[in-house]
Amino acid sequence: MDWWVQFPQLDNGFLFQFKRSIDDWYRAFSAYYGDAIEAFFHPLQVFLNAPDGFFTTTPWPIIIVLVAVIAWLASKNWKIVVGAVFILFAIGLFGMWDDTMRTISMILVATIVSLLLGIPLGILTSCSDRAAKVIKATLDIMQTMPSFVYLIPVVMLFGLGKIPAIIATVIYAVPPLIRL
Repeated sequence: MDWWVQFPQLDNGFLFQFKRSIDDWYRAFSAYYGDAIEAFFHPLQVFLNAPDGFFTTTPWPIIIVLVAVIAWLASKNWKIVVGAVFILFAIGLFGMWDDTMRTISMILVATIVSLLLGIPLGILTSCSDRAAKVIKATLDIMQTMPSFVYLIPVVMLFGLGKIPAIIATVIYAVPPLIRL
């Protein structure tokens, strides 16, 4: 007898009921915990509003000068400064300035949150062997998954938007920071 004959066949009724029970569970979970989860992440939205407002309302020449100064201070290389200014002009010419500034603000917030989480956890990992075992095992799991896998549960809870993108970015960025 072949091995696949021993397993019961799933009919469409069973699969439909299984899907329906998962959907019902998710609706109940969202209804019961949705407000608490949104309240927990509300400070992240408030934190995002400040740089988003700055980058989208500041006139483009000021942003370009600011980026040029930061590029010069970080690299002391005029080629990098010219490249950054050229890229920003090209972004403006293609009509993608607002979208780019929103993306930069999200990256800035995700970087700050990653640093605030990663540095203390990295210090804890280096100071405690017990914490290191737990954290390193978690990091191994996190680093083997593709980044979009982190986004699936977050999108299910929050829908599409800036906060799910920031959370997924932070989850993806924190493991190398902790290991470093």
